[in-house]
Amino acid sequence: MNKLKNGIILIILISFLCFISIMPVTCIIKTVTGIYCPACGMTRSFLSILHFDFINATYYNLFGIPFFICIIIFLTMVLRDFILNRFSFIPKLLSLLGKHYIFILVLLVIGTIFNNLK
Repeated sequence: MNKLKNGIILIILISFLCFISIMPVTCIIKTVTGIYCPACGMTRSFLSILHFDFINATYYNLFGIPFFICIIIFLTMVLRDFILNRFSFIPKLLSLLGKHYIFILVLLVIGTIFNNLK
């Protein structure tokens, strides 16, 4: 059963990544309010990281590099759970996020301020 859960999660993640690479994505918050959200510029930041242009990656989104590293770690951990037929990483991650939600909200506010000041 754990392998099935992990497989479904991997399929959803891979499908989402394929979908956003094909479809043009526009920011709903920017469209409605005219204010850049904390995630605005993240795609350009990731593309800059893949081209080893870390200065522009930081310019496009302040949290692009740390978030890119987190995504790589998260995908590695989910893949490890899938291979070992466990389902332990995602519950631990959700617990961690639940305990530190104030910190995450502060980071979102900082990201929003940074995106709108540049």
